[in-house]
Amino acid sequence: MTSRILQQDSGLILTEASEPIINEDFIGADGFSTGNPVLQTTAITQDHVTNVISIVTGQPVISTTAITQNHVTNVNSVVTGQPIVSPTAITQAQSLSSTNITTGNVVFLPTAITQDHNVQASSILTGNPVVSLATLTEEENFSVDSILTGNPTLGSTSLTQVNNLSPENIVTQRPDVGKPFDPNVVITEEIDQMFGGWQRRTYEVPDGRLVQAEREIQATYSDVVSIDRKAKSLLKFGRSAQLSTSGLQTVWTVGGNETYVSTNSISRISSSSASDTEAIRIEGHTVSDGKFTFVVQNVTLSGQTKVTLDTALARVSRISNNGGTELVGRVVVYEDTTIVGGIPSDATKIHIDIPLGFQQSLKSATTFSDQDYYVMTGFYGSVSAKTSAAVDFYVEIREPNGVFLPTACFTASSTGGNSDISLDPAIIAPKNSDLRIRCETQDNNAIVFAIFKGYLAKVL
Repeated sequence: MTSRILQQDSGLILTEASEPIINEDFIGADGFSTGNPVLQTTAITQDHVTNVISIVTGQPVISTTAITQNHVTNVNSVVTGQPIVSPTAITQAQSLSSTNITTGNVVFLPTAITQDHNVQASSILTGNPVVSLATLTEEENFSVDSILTGNPTLGSTSLTQVNNLSPENIVTQRPDVGKPFDPNVVITEEIDQMFGGWQRRTYEVPDGRLVQAEREIQATYSDVVSIDRKAKSLLKFGRSAQLSTSGLQTVWTVGGNETYVSTNSISRISSSSASDTEAIRIEGHTVSDGKFTFVVQNVTLSGQTKVTLDTALARVSRISNNGGTELVGRVVVYEDTTIVGGIPSDATKIHIDIPLGFQQSLKSATTFSDQDYYVMTGFYGSVSAKTSAAVDFYVEIREPNGVFLPTACFTASSTGGNSDISLDPAIIAPKNSDLRIRCETQDNNAIVFAIFKGYLAKVL
């Protein structure tokens, strides 16, 4: 017969031995509901957490980061250079103390004084001592200075005195060396007879006027010059513009008189024709401290446009076409100024020109450098066949720091003929001087020609 235990709750069933009875057939039900169940609104929260750390896709880019590294170095007691010790007060204390000072009569008690005497004997020899032979030297020096006894007697003595006299740099007047026997030697007397002492040979300056000019330059200006060494003649010719009756005018194609400058202010060149691009040779002088230096330069035209000279000048004596094509327009050299059609509107700024139809300037004036004198041997003047007039000519020279002075004059006319004059003696133009020929007439629009000629003499 099978027994059953019916359990009505979920409690634990124990046996008499307190062991649990497992009831596998227990059926329990919790939360039975009858009728329609009602569910309340409930908030359901669902969190999804996704953590991603250090995921790199593609090429990483690291921005510029300032990294600071500090190094601290501590140095103690480092002395560089000469150490300086500040003054320190050092105090030294001395304590003097007296102990057992007794006043009154001092009593010394008997004291045992012990004295030891040590007697030692060294090198004690017994027997007969033997002493080796020794050389004993005794020197006795006696010296007597300047001891006079009685009257001194001097014997006869021969005294000799030698004097050497040598002459140096003794200049005497002209030494008389006598006449040489060599017939090829030109003696002083012969030179005096032929040239008056002038040390020039006939092959050097065959013209007596030139010999005299060299002498005169040396006597007047203290410069020794040589026409032979310079080896250059100078012939200058000019043609005037149409003359007026207003006074003296320079024989040059510009007209009127040149306005001379004291500085190197002549610096431009141009043409009245836009087609002129030739090279122009320019002869002139620069100036410094009143001394002139001869200069030659070539400048290429640019039509009516101003062209700057390579070297600015204080004087212009001659310009000419240095190319292979003839000039078309009028070429002018001038100080920098306003130009119209390639020509300065202020004519006083012009210092030379090549007139229309010509290839060279026509200026009867020049200047001499600090190294040259000029010996003028002749001049020429005439009136153009196109006009009828009588004209007076003047050769004028201006020395340094002076004014133009006439040194010669002549006349020419269309009816009376030309003037061709050979100068004897020659006219001397000093170094650093200006020379020009001017003229005057009573007839309007006359045109004249003037020439001067001579030789340059080089300062030695």
